[in-house]
Parts: sequence; C-alpha cells; structure tokens
Amino acid sequence: MPVFPVLIPSRIRSFEMNPSPGMKTILPTLLLILLMTLPAPGQSPPVEIDYERARLERNVRAVRITDEILLDGLLDEAAWDLAVPAADFLQHRPVVGIPAGEPTEVRFLFDDENLYIGVICFDSQPDRIAVNDLEEDFNFMGSDLIAIALDSLHDLQTAFVFRTNAAGAKGDAQISPSAGGGGFNNDWDGVWDVRSTRNDEGWTAEFVIPFKTLRFSTAESQVWGLNVNRRILRLNEEDEWSPTPIRYDLGRVSQYGTLLGLENLRPGRNLKVTPFVTAGLTQIRPSGDPNGNFENDQNYDGGVDVKYGLTPSITLDATYRTDFAQVEVDQQQVNLTRFNLFFPEQRDFFIENASTFSFGADSNVVPFFSRRIGLSSSGTPIPIVGGGRVTGQSGRYDLGFLAMKTERQDAVPSNNYFAGRVKRNLMTNSWVGALLTHRNSRIEDDYNRVYGADARFQFFDRLDISSHIMRSDTPGRSGNNQARQFQASWRDDELIAMAGYTGIQSDFNPELGFVRRRNHSRYSGEFSWNPLIESSARLRNFVVGTRLDYFESGTTNQIETREAGVDLGMGLEDGGSLDFGLLQTFDRLIDPFQIRKDISIPEGDYRYLAYTARFSTNPGRKLSGNSRVDWGEFWNGRRRSLTGGLTWRPDYHLRIGLNYTRNQVNLANGAFTTDLLGARFLYAINATTSLNAFFQYNADTQQVSSNIRFNVIHNPLSDFFLVYNDLRDTHSGQLLQRAVILKFTNLFNF
Repeated sequence: MPVFPVLIPSRIRSFEMNPSPGMKTILPTLLLILLMTLPAPGQSPPVEIDYERARLERNVRAVRITDEILLDGLLDEAAWDLAVPAADFLQHRPVVGIPAGEPTEVRFLFDDENLYIGVICFDSQPDRIAVNDLEEDFNFMGSDLIAIALDSLHDLQTAFVFRTNAAGAKGDAQISPSAGGGGFNNDWDGVWDVRSTRNDEGWTAEFVIPFKTLRFSTAESQVWGLNVNRRILRLNEEDEWSPTPIRYDLGRVSQYGTLLGLENLRPGRNLKVTPFVTAGLTQIRPSGDPNGNFENDQNYDGGVDVKYGLTPSITLDATYRTDFAQVEVDQQQVNLTRFNLFFPEQRDFFIENASTFSFGADSNVVPFFSRRIGLSSSGTPIPIVGGGRVTGQSGRYDLGFLAMKTERQDAVPSNNYFAGRVKRNLMTNSWVGALLTHRNSRIEDDYNRVYGADARFQFFDRLDISSHIMRSDTPGRSGNNQARQFQASWRDDELIAMAGYTGIQSDFNPELGFVRRRNHSRYSGEFSWNPLIESSARLRNFVVGTRLDYFESGTTNQIETREAGVDLGMGLEDGGSLDFGLLQTFDRLIDPFQIRKDISIPEGDYRYLAYTARFSTNPGRKLSGNSRVDWGEFWNGRRRSLTGGLTWRPDYHLRIGLNYTRNQVNLANGAFTTDLLGARFLYAINATTSLNAFFQYNADTQQVSSNIRFNVIHNPLSDFFLVYNDLRDTHSGQLLQRAVILKFTNLFNF
C-alpha cells in the first residue's frame, strides 16, 4: 500500500492510497501495453550538439534584387538562383540532431519594399504529403508545413513567425518572452502573402513579407535572427535549420541562426487604417412569453482602427466605435467545482499583443484579463467608445500601455480602463517588471487599481525562478489586499521538477483580472520524467509523473484542499498518446456547496479517490480523435465522466468536428446528469473564403445555439463577414432569439 509524503511548511503529513479492484486491473494492463510496445526495430541514437556553436555557424545571406518576383509558388525566376540556400536541416524530433529525413532548402531575396522567401521541401513520397487545412490561421499541428521565424530586432527574445502548408494556407504569430523560453501569440495578424505548389519532387512555397510588417532598427546593415522549422506529419518529424534542445521549440529565439545581407532598409510610415461598417437585425422573444412576438432591434454602425509605427519597434493601435460582431461565441462549459470558470479572450483587438501584458507564472491569478472590458459578467457586450494601445520595445525594455472607455448601459455606468506593463530584460531569458491596472467611473469612490512587480531569472539554461507580489486598492476593501507567488522549476530534456507557493488574501480584488480561487495559501510541487525511447519504432517516450497541491484557508489557517496525483503514460511515434492517472483529494467545506440548484453538499471533511484515462490519435489523420474518461469517488458519492472529440477531414476544404461531454453524478442527497454537445463545420472554398458553423446543445439549460459565419478576405486583413446567431429552447421548441449581422472592413496600408 503506497504512502505518499506531503511536504507542508513546518510539518510533514502523509496519507494512504488504497488501490481499488479496478485500479489493480488497469495498472497491470497498462504496463503490459508499455512492454509490448518496446520490442521493435531500433532508431538512430541522439547526436550530442554544441548548441551555441551550432547557432553561430548557421548563417545565410539575403540577396538584393531589382527583378520582379511573381508570387505563384514556382520559384522559376532567375533571381532565385542568385541566393545560396539555408540547408542541412537537423531533426528536432523524434531523434535529436540526426539529418532530416527529407531535404529542405530556403532562399532569401529582397528589394526596397519586401522580403521574399523561397522554400523547396523535397519529399520522396509526394503523394503522402499531409494537407488537412486551408483556412487562415490553419491548424499547424495537422499538416505538413514550413515555418519561418524572423528575429528582426535581433534581441534574441522576440520574433515574427510565418507558416504555410502545401495548399498555401496562411498562419502567423508573434513570439515574446515568457516562462518556458518562448510564448506564441497565434492571434497576431500581419500583412504578407504566400503561394504553394506541389510537384513530383515535393512542394514549394513562395513568401512575400513587406518590411512594413516587421520591426527592425535603423542600422544601414541589418543582422536578423532566423530559424526555419519543417514538419513532416507521416514521419511525425520536426526538422530545424538552427537546432534547439528538445525541451524547447521555435519559441527559443536565443538559439536562432543569422540572416545577413539586408542593407539600406526603410520601414516606411508603417500606417495602417481600417475603417469598418456594420449592419444588423436582432430579434428577441420577450422573457416569460413563449408565444409572444419578437422585439426587433435594428443596428447600423461604423468605426475605424488605426495602427501606426511610432518608432521601428513601438506601435500605436487606436480604435473608435469598436465592434466585435464577427467573433465566434464562447464554447460552453459545465462547472462542477465551487470556483470560477475561465473563458478565453476571442476579440481581435485584445488578443493582438496580449502577451505583452502577461504577468507572473500562476494561472490561478491573472491580474489583467481583457474580457473585463466591454463584456458583462454574463458575457453580454457593453459598447466600447474606443481606446488605444502602445506596445513594443525601447532598448532592453518591453512596454505596453492600454486605455479604453465603455459606454453607459442600463445600470452599468461608463467606465475608463487602463493597463500598463514594463519589463526590463536581463541577460538572455530573464527580466524584472511591473504592472498597473486601473478602472474608474464618474461615480464617487467607484474605482479599482492593482499594482505589482514580478521577476523571472533563468540559470544554467534549465533552472527558472519566478516571483511576483501584487496589491489592490478598492474602497471598502483594505488591509488583506495582497497576492504573492514564488516558483522554482528545473526543466531538462527528460526531467521536469517544480515547487511553488501562492498566497491570495481575502481583500485582494483585481477587477480587471481573473482569480479562480480566493483567500488561500497554496503549496504545490510537480515531478515528471519523460524518458525518450531509442529502441522502439512505435513508442516515442514514457511519461511518469506525480504532483501535489495543498491549499490552506486564509480564514482558518487550516487545510482546505489537498490533491495528490500520479500519472503514467506514453507518447507514440505517430503523434498519438495514451496515459492513466489517479488523484486523491481531501476537501474541507466550511459552508455548504451548492453543486446544483436543488443539490448541496453539506459542510464537513471529504476524502475521495478518482481515476482518469486519456487517449488521442495522430491529429494529421483524416479521421482523428481524443477521449478522456474519469471515474471514482466524488465528494460523498461517485462520478463518471466522458469527454470525447472526433474530427473528420475528407480533404483540406472540409473539416467536421464533434465534441461531447457527459457527467453522471450520484451523491448522498441526489443525482444528476449533464450533457454538452458541440459540432463544428468548416468549409474553406480557398485560402480566403470560408464558411464556419458552430452548434452547441446544453441539456442543463435545455437550449441549443447556432453561430454561422461566412468570411471573405478580399484583401490582406480586409474582410467581409455575414453572421447568423440564434438560440432555441429544446423543451418547448421555441426560437428565443436570432440575429443577422453584416460587417465590412478594408485595410489601407501606407
């Protein structure tokens, strides 16, 4: 009977796990699967790499041209023969450091306005090139692709990423410093273009990236960081031009090679103006009158977004009469906990450069959460008058400032919002920083502000130490108004170890942020070993881990929750995975917990043991899926939960996805079942025209909702949207509300 020690400051506790009969059956079965997977033809062993030397030796030169490049993906202009290609790619996965399974060549040309990149992806089996998506910002995990990363400021910390696949789909991102070595903001959108073609030798891609899209210095002779990543899905292989340790990815900007030869560049005025107009009709059936007539609300509006480069590395974004009619509706969630749910931001203006305002390393506390601006607590839009944002870099400083104003709506007054973020970069992957958020209205003493400082230091390229402290000021809530955190982690190629502490006081109140769990101290630890398997052609790695969370009440200073878990799993060479976990929980309820409207869990101490099994297939298959099953004890009863997803891609034009979640809960004082079904349909006519439909059914609310969006990108970052939304009651069959919205935007790039 295993005994797991739990380390708590000034005392050591222990608790026992008693394996159930089901667990005694599952663990030997899983172990047998692992052992059966091992015997197989061997792979080449990893190659020891001097990464610093490799980075310095990876150089490629861009060539200035005067000839015109026709963007057709063919690379048949004579100018391409002038450039010496970046080649000799090395595997990043599955076997570090050995030559890539298929050759890749990347050439660079430029003129006064644009950078041109030509890529040849040789492939000995061109009929097996995987192309599963065509829409903008395509799912880059499900296709063969090429990704170009440019550290145009050559600060070793930030970069722009441009991706495409063999069908010419576009995807872009920004990289900025964050815990773990690199943070991707895949919601960034730049002005650029690409074309791809396939042939008997593989596929080619031709990029054109205007210099106005990038940030760079005013030096006459430019030196940029560069890396190129290629994914070959059928081999489950990732190749890199400048190799990085396997514990990192393309976000490790400090490991990039060098792009030379760029001279006498001018970024131009870097002014982008995007006016937009919207028109819509909304019909709502009066509440409590299922047979009543619809109330009609016609709306016509317009506004403008402006982007201007204040300096080569600092950008101003301004918006007036901001509208987000085209944004997809939130994916519904079922909450069986007593804590807040987190819904991600989806509005374009706020998700661009969002990483600039990230703070600390604790996901339980987000001091700046942009969904607080222009959305009520229930997700209802509140009109935004406008605002502005300044983001970028000045020397070793990262800067971000945002100011927004919302209109008055019913009983909610007009509010002003501000967020400011400053970071001083130290060494290569370390920083110290500060954050300030502020909200106020014209009502006396109606304000809230949060301010704090954070720091992150990396040593030996493996040890990360991070910490933050914050304080909030709210009228009537003073005294216990701080939040603090400390975390240390060690990340090696196969080993991850982490220990941390978080404290949130009872009056800490970030009204522009998100707090999942309030008024507690948390002590956490995690250990994970992910050994790579060199002797199997089917198994990539094992996963063996354990974790502990201990929550102490800020009111009683006694234990509130203790969770200890063990995970055992495997990663497969085809991209799939399988793992099993168990979690033992102790919960102390001081007050009853209303888990349903008609069911509450009484105060008291609860101990329960639950199990989890997860499985996912290769996401690049035409038919792929994932599933998770949870079962075991739950409070004073038992719970069975099933979550599954299935995606079918008959070709790269069409994608159909289904997601289903079911919970069956039997408690001492009641039982209930929840069902949540989601269905997505995407048909991409080409890379610029698509139809996207999202349907949700929630048995809890007895409602089904529809969100259908037709989008035409008529010019880069210029869109036409036609959106239809409705909400229906499944019990009565009544249509409760519906809306039709048109939105047209056009980018003027100066």
